Amino acid sequence: MSDKSQELAISLLEEAKEKGTLDPAIKSRLAKLIGAEIRSKVEETLEAPVAAEEEKRELTPKQADRLVSTLKSRFELPDNEKLRKALDWTDVEKSLRAAPEKLYVLQKLEETGGEPQVIGIDGDEFVFEDRSAESPSGRRDLNANQAAAQAEEFGVGMQSPDAYKAMQKTGKYDLKSWSWLKTDLEKRKRTGGAFYGYRAVGGVRVSEDVANHSGPYRGWRASLRVKKA
Repeated sequence: MSDKSQELAISLLEEAKEKGTLDPAIKSRLAKLIGAEIRSKVEETLEAPVAAEEEKRELTPKQADRLVSTLKSRFELPDNEKLRKALDWTDVEKSLRAAPEKLYVLQKLEETGGEPQVIGIDGDEFVFEDRSAESPSGRRDLNANQAAAQAEEFGVGMQSPDAYKAMQKTGKYDLKSWSWLKTDLEKRKRTGGAFYGYRAVGGVRVSEDVANHSGPYRGWRASLRVKKA
């Protein structure tokens, strides 16, 4: 295999790695460069890890321990004294440990700046929401459709307008940013817009943006339910 062919093959493999699979066009070009037998081995090597990652949506034991410790520290904040009278952290942790897929989602929220916390219980489900001071920094510059798509990709719901208003009664959030909020799909189809919230000089505002603008200060807040174990 010539140096030039080797460089081209490496380039094709890097392209395939970014896509997460070998599409037919890349397979064909690689076959001509390095032969069908080697191509099949490359295909197997590249595609297997991707499939495994899709199936295994859970954290390592160390990651899980670290995240649970972080969530517990937020639960123990002085401002959560009333919450601690209503919830037993032992029950919360037990439920989280029994639902590794939920821990995986909470880790995604953590990594994108949401600072999720358990904020209460509804029936037999613990409710977690983002409690970052501003709209999560790792989920910015999105319009409403992109925000909804990202929430679906994460496997989590968006905070509702009512929940957003309730959150704002516990502190001052989104003084410098906006947060996209849960909007009924039919309403989005009908008007083309979505609800968003922020805090202004006059107080908390929940409005509808029919223009569906994106911007560096526009993100979204999540809401996640974990069944009590």
